[in-house]
Amino acid sequence: MPARPIVRGLRRADLISQDPIASAVFYRALLDWTPVPTGVGFDCWVGNRRCAAMRNPRGGERPGWRPMFAGTTQDASLTGPDDAVALVVKGRAQHGPWAPSPRLGEPCWVELSTQALERADAFWAGILGWSVLADQYLVGERPLAGRTRCRPAGWGWLCYFAVEDVDAISARAPKLGGKTIDRSNHPSLGTTAVVADPTGAVIGLAAADTWG
Repeated sequence: MPARPIVRGLRRADLISQDPIASAVFYRALLDWTPVPTGVGFDCWVGNRRCAAMRNPRGGERPGWRPMFAGTTQDASLTGPDDAVALVVKGRAQHGPWAPSPRLGEPCWVELSTQALERADAFWAGILGWSVLADQYLVGERPLAGRTRCRPAGWGWLCYFAVEDVDAISARAPKLGGKTIDRSNHPSLGTTAVVADPTGAVIGLAAADTWG
């Protein structure tokens, strides 16, 4: 029997937005992304690497950010405990512990906030082929994602993006129509902030030049 594929990182982060144009304008100004129209929304690029995609909801989808993990045998949407949603796709990861180091504006970590740690571990680690050590999900010995009972942005997955100066970038969010909703000292990432865009979708910011 062939071994089950193991998810080794992110393909990108996806934003389900009620106003993809406003979202693209916000993140272009906040993180210096290059949004490219796709016909259904936008692909967002940092140099030659796609870091995110944005589109309108379909069929009752809940708006917000969700990670797109890569390395499975088929494309799917997964909903785990606490209604945490993540996408999975076939193919290679573009961001993660085996990918090139994150550039400014690219994903640098992903973390699950859950009130049901054991159920969340059984679901996500079981399906995606991870092991669990303390507050992290690992592939081999490499941390791929975190998990916590804290909820700086509500329950579910939170994508962190690399910035040079957390305080400066988070202070920019309100000027662009968003808001800063949390600042903290993260156990793995150091100084972090959580910001909301004008539609209410949230991301994390971290001054990181490595994954996690």
